[in-house]
Amino acid sequence: MTVLTNEMFAIFDQPEFSFKKIKESHSPAEVAELKASFKNVWQIWKKVNETVASQLPENKFAKVHVESWTNGWNLRDHFWASYRLAYLADANPCLGVMLDKKQLQVYLMFQHYKSEQRQGTPQEYDQLLTEIPAWAKKLDLSHWYLWDKNEMELADHMSLAHYLSEQQLQQRFNAEAQKTSFLLGKFAFRDQNQVDDMEKYILDALLQLTPLYEKFSLN
Repeated sequence: MTVLTNEMFAIFDQPEFSFKKIKESHSPAEVAELKASFKNVWQIWKKVNETVASQLPENKFAKVHVESWTNGWNLRDHFWASYRLAYLADANPCLGVMLDKKQLQVYLMFQHYKSEQRQGTPQEYDQLLTEIPAWAKKLDLSHWYLWDKNEMELADHMSLAHYLSEQQLQQRFNAEAQKTSFLLGKFAFRDQNQVDDMEKYILDALLQLTPLYEKFSLN
């Protein structure tokens, strides 16, 4: 059981993430300390997601992918992991888990990065929009949000409850989202929502999203 602390969020309270620029204004010792701090939080993040993966239904999911804390040139401004159903291991839709300076989020997404190397189009994925009202009927809508790929990562997104409450709003959102793709997930906000067990929080959200994720089919 891992507590989500403010210190984990605070690692991303950085004015600069480029190693080149960081080295211009920091001593070698300070750079080394910053790297160590990032890697320490990332090690916790990696262990959390590996534990979550071990608790998922056996053989249902492919191996979890935990993105590194650096891309070689920059520190990450967020930590990210992705989960894919075993039979959709080579498809673009996935379940993502992200920690940044604002929130912890667990969400369904279409992975556009290197999408040409995987199967499934945004149009096929966006057909899941029509499944959301039925999928959400048994869901506690608190802390769930829906947004368009073009929205900024740290923007305030529309609540799922608001989306479901107005049919015209649904139609407008769906029409706009179908030009790119939509994302749907559960959020825990820094300084607002206490998460005493990250593993349980992530696991529960992944399992809640899975029935919707399973509706995706390749044409």
